[in-house]
Amino acid sequence: MIKKNCCNIIKITVFLLLMFCMLSGILKVFNYKDMGGGGGWQRFYQAENGSIDVMFFGNSHAHCTIDHGLLWDEYGIAGYTLSAGSQTIDSACYFVKEALQTQQPKVIAVEVMGALGGELANSNSDVYRNSLGMRWSPVFGEYIDYLADNMDMDRGEKQRVFMKIPVVHSRYAELTRSDFEDSIPFMRGYRGSYERETLERPEAAQETESMQLDPQRLAMLKEIIDTAEKNNIPVVLFASPFKISEENQMQFNAVEAFAQEQGIPFINYNKLYDELSLNFETDFRDGAHVNNYGAIKVTAHMAQYLKEHYEIPDRRGQEGYELWEDNALYLRNKTLRYNLETAEDINAYLQILAELEEEQTVIIALTGNYNALGEVYLEELMQLGITAEEYAGGGAFIFKGGEKVLYLAGKEYDYCLNINSGEIHVESVLYEVGEEVRDEVHILLGGNDYAMVENGVNVLVYNESLNQLIDAAGDDVYLGLELIHCDKEEE
Repeated sequence: MIKKNCCNIIKITVFLLLMFCMLSGILKVFNYKDMGGGGGWQRFYQAENGSIDVMFFGNSHAHCTIDHGLLWDEYGIAGYTLSAGSQTIDSACYFVKEALQTQQPKVIAVEVMGALGGELANSNSDVYRNSLGMRWSPVFGEYIDYLADNMDMDRGEKQRVFMKIPVVHSRYAELTRSDFEDSIPFMRGYRGSYERETLERPEAAQETESMQLDPQRLAMLKEIIDTAEKNNIPVVLFASPFKISEENQMQFNAVEAFAQEQGIPFINYNKLYDELSLNFETDFRDGAHVNNYGAIKVTAHMAQYLKEHYEIPDRRGQEGYELWEDNALYLRNKTLRYNLETAEDINAYLQILAELEEEQTVIIALTGNYNALGEVYLEELMQLGITAEEYAGGGAFIFKGGEKVLYLAGKEYDYCLNINSGEIHVESVLYEVGEEVRDEVHILLGGNDYAMVENGVNVLVYNESLNQLIDAAGDDVYLGLELIHCDKEEE
């Protein structure tokens, strides 16, 4: 009898383990991944335990402000922003608790916009963006209990949220490739932008009076500090710069007073416009967030402050930090893309390519009647290493790391360039139109043809190590020197 009971227990245990593994695999695909910014839960959980030295928490004011590319490239700081769009301080509190289950950062930096406002009132948006990406853990259970109480969930609704049924039930019809394969696993949480909105510099930043904070928000902020202290981790509070209102500044003044009582630093960047040389005509994407130009200024100040006050190692070149290297490269490539897209004309575009410092793959194809108006492209192409004879003969050119590695001569060629994700197929085929023979160029990558024009020059810029298409553009010689760029969505 005892032997039979033991066998049954083993069978039940194995069955439950198999069910848990199967459900975990399903949830990895179905999980709600759009947190509205930050690095996300899945990438966070994939980080090696104890590898993150500085963790940033908050809402969009956090993940639009702290540039992890700059933190890494200039200071060697292995940071991560775990945030969600429109997140309030209560959710940030549970993010901190969960993060400290696997990470022991040297510093926690909390953006405090979520501590401002009236009485806390959670919504379904908070459930999706904040809780469903978390894995099952005691902290997750505590968080769901909190949300259930705050949102007056009945028992059945609370159980459905805990079992993450809203994810599985609603997402099966909207899955995309990114649910099965993360194209940017190195994302550390910075969501930059080159968008620009001209703003008037707010005078409210000089406000000295205080406005009382909501007691529940203040209690959650205190709980973050207490949680960090229990783990012997210092906390820095900060406020990102934006077009601040008088009411916001009065509340930040209350945060500052609270921070002083707790003996922790609070950096209000809305009081440092001049010190940072923030320009309200160039450094903001909208009234609430800085753009890349503004983020660089804030991040540099934050990095210098952290390095000065805490022992944060320089991780550059260390084994195990390849994701940070990749993230920094990815962000530099996005800057390159912006510079290429905003180049004045094809000659300025080619000049940028001639000065590339990164290890990029560049394909240039002379197409159709590219020489119809004379040697308009020759001078800049010669800076890339293309000779006058090659230019006259036409064809396609492949560059790697600034060096010409292959010349496909003439009007008819077919070549496959092997890359990590497959191949780039470069070809030119001849066809007849009446008595005229014309050529048609194709630059094929991932099932898409990135040859943009029929007469002129086509260019593709690609980073092989990240499988990142940086830009594809073309100039039609009959339409002037202005380029046509491919439409490319980026996270």
